[in-house]
Amino acid sequence: MKITEILAIAGKPGLYKIIASSSKNLVVESMFDGKRVSVPGSSRVSSLGDITMYTHKEDIALIDILNNMHNKTKGEKAPNHNSSNASEIREFIDSVVLDLDHDRIYNSDLKKLVQWYNILLDKNAFPLEEDEVEEEAKSEKKK
Repeated sequence: MKITEILAIAGKPGLYKIIASSSKNLVVESMFDGKRVSVPGSSRVSSLGDITMYTHKEDIALIDILNNMHNKTKGEKAPNHNSSNASEIREFIDSVVLDLDHDRIYNSDLKKLVQWYNILLDKNAFPLEEDEVEEEAKSEKKK
């Protein structure tokens, strides 16, 4: 599944897949329960492809973190974001992202990351893929 097709919407739980778009709104489908909703253009909507996490050196793209989580767990679920305590989740994420900047990342961010991973795993979204345009931009940066 392409990571740019998956959205996080401020104020709404879970992840959403783009169904249709117009100049004024988006029609999205919840990846959790399959319900479709219309989201006004004024809402804060983020593509998972645009999200990065802070480390002490340089930020890491969310796609890399999620794919690393999938490799680390060998396709199994991550700790449950509701029943696991913050230290368990932080310990799990630290095993995936070695240089995480704990001063700038909150426990709520890590819980959301684990929740998103488990939703994507349930939808058989792995391995996540980037758009070809994003891949080209990354390779240009490295040169």
